[in-house]
Amino acid sequence: MNKRLTYLLKFSVIHAGILLYFILFSVSSFSQDTKTLFKTANSYYKSKQFDEAGHFYLLVIAKDKNNVNAYFNLGNTYYHLQKYPEAILYYEKAKKLDPGNKYIDKNLSLTNNKLFSKIEFSREFFVTKYSKNFLNSRSSNQWSHWMLACLWLSSIFFCFYFFGKSTLSRKFGIILFLLSLCFGYLTYFRYKQEKVSEYAIVFLDKTPVQRTPVASSKITDSLQAGIKVKLTDRDANCWIKIELPNGKEGWVQHAALESI
Repeated sequence: MNKRLTYLLKFSVIHAGILLYFILFSVSSFSQDTKTLFKTANSYYKSKQFDEAGHFYLLVIAKDKNNVNAYFNLGNTYYHLQKYPEAILYYEKAKKLDPGNKYIDKNLSLTNNKLFSKIEFSREFFVTKYSKNFLNSRSSNQWSHWMLACLWLSSIFFCFYFFGKSTLSRKFGIILFLLSLCFGYLTYFRYKQEKVSEYAIVFLDKTPVQRTPVASSKITDSLQAGIKVKLTDRDANCWIKIELPNGKEGWVQHAALESI
């Protein structure tokens, strides 16, 4: 009985080892393949062969949907090809993964200025505008780190207060606890924005914005390619309700948009 048990254990260990080897080999091959494609894309980019570079960056993204550098470099590639709506789309995709990246923000702003230097994007009150920029400066994951850090530090100061009766520790504990609530609020709304809210880039120039999801309805506006819009509703007949940067709303055909 003991020999049989020993045999079964050895058999299991050997098969587990083989399985683990193939898993690690597959992960390593995938990583190496992605790195090779990315290096090839960068080589084409450096030699200013932007069409070829764009092709390889798309291959990288097809294998790794969370590769921020590939999205960013693809945005740069389209910028050099003067395909500004495409550049904006991939900068926005990169920003979604790394919202605090100043290089992405800089290139996105530069590209927007190429297209919309004479267009008024938004009439938001400056306090609202800066509040949104502050919220979007970090991902929900990054805001949650701040929340947990403040909560942890507040618990330490409360311990000092309970065991040492230090009034100063109690004040610091209360302040840090309130800050953790603020960061929790930011975490919740940023997460909601990332997971619930959907955004898209208008890809067809002079896209008509209509009052209702009917082809014969009144056209209220016409959109230039490259504008970022918020998706607020959908219709069964391929119509999508959008919200423009200035707060106006309307319906457009799904084919005119590319989701971020």
